[in-house]
Amino acid sequence: MRKVTYERTIPAPLPDVFDWLTDATNFQRVPFVRRVTLVRPGNTTGHGDGAVRLIVTPLLRITEEITEYTPPTLMRYRVLNSVPPLRHQEGYIAFEAVPTGTRVRWNSTFEIASPILPTLCTRLFLPVVRGGFLLVLRTAERELLGG
Repeated sequence: MRKVTYERTIPAPLPDVFDWLTDATNFQRVPFVRRVTLVRPGNTTGHGDGAVRLIVTPLLRITEEITEYTPPTLMRYRVLNSVPPLRHQEGYIAFEAVPTGTRVRWNSTFEIASPILPTLCTRLFLPVVRGGFLLVLRTAERELLGG
């Protein structure tokens, strides 16, 4: 398993950043995201606990379930299905108010479930995941700042 962590401070209020990043339909405006579908709404709110979402990009198709939704500080998820196939240990986005806005820490621990050279495949895929986190957070910042 490999861990990808990306941190960014977004100069916007904590509740706004949390709401934007936990509503995956916003991801449709992120470069390279082709489609986002809320497969099943959450138990108490659309993208909250129990929600299942499908996110499609040119390099990754992922179905994930929200396993913990604690506004405005934490969202945990697990991958149910993906192409390429992943073994996913943990994923979360943590939010913290700081003097300059909201610090976001996005973490995912996974490996490519390949019968051939899984360690190499995982290592090669790490920049794709990290780049995806970066694009989502940049888009959130741009939209939250009115750009």
